[in-house]
Amino acid sequence: MASLPFRFDAETHEYVTLDGELLPHITGLLKDSGWIDDRWFREEDSERGRQVHALCARYDLGALDVATCRSPYRAYVQAHAKAMQILGPDWWQVEEPLVHPHWRFGGRPDRVGLVHGARTVLEVKSGAEAKAHPVQTALQAILVSTEHELPAEHWQRMALYLQRTGKFRLIEHTHERDFHEARKILRTFCRRVA
Repeated sequence: MASLPFRFDAETHEYVTLDGELLPHITGLLKDSGWIDDRWFREEDSERGRQVHALCARYDLGALDVATCRSPYRAYVQAHAKAMQILGPDWWQVEEPLVHPHWRFGGRPDRVGLVHGARTVLEVKSGAEAKAHPVQTALQAILVSTEHELPAEHWQRMALYLQRTGKFRLIEHTHERDFHEARKILRTFCRRVA
């Protein structure tokens, strides 16, 4: 089943149906449910995250050569490139917005594709590990499951933590409780349509 038709505004991070309904999105759902507390977020951390995401997306799309990258965030991209060489992914989607047709929520998973033959959602992080990340990848798996016709629990879910030292840490999220929490959030904050 395909994504619900919608418009996505990258500036405001809004997902709007064709009839004008503003839909919740994954980050907002995590905030509203208390999994994310953004009172302590710093603007420089947000800027780093935006820049690192953009550079890594360009790399994965074949539009960036790390050797010629002159960004102050180059080491993060080097870490990402090393991880991609090890994982050998076949990405089908790179930060493409989607909307779930039944739960009516939006999201933009960082990566969707195959890693070592397994269907995978991968979240790219330039900050520290957080308790919300496994629930975030569970929500992403739920989101992509209808688009790619594989139950959410069968998706491999990973978070890739890039460091300013040029190193990375890859964490696989495997607990069923992540889906329990994700579906609890959806039942509370989303309007399901049959």
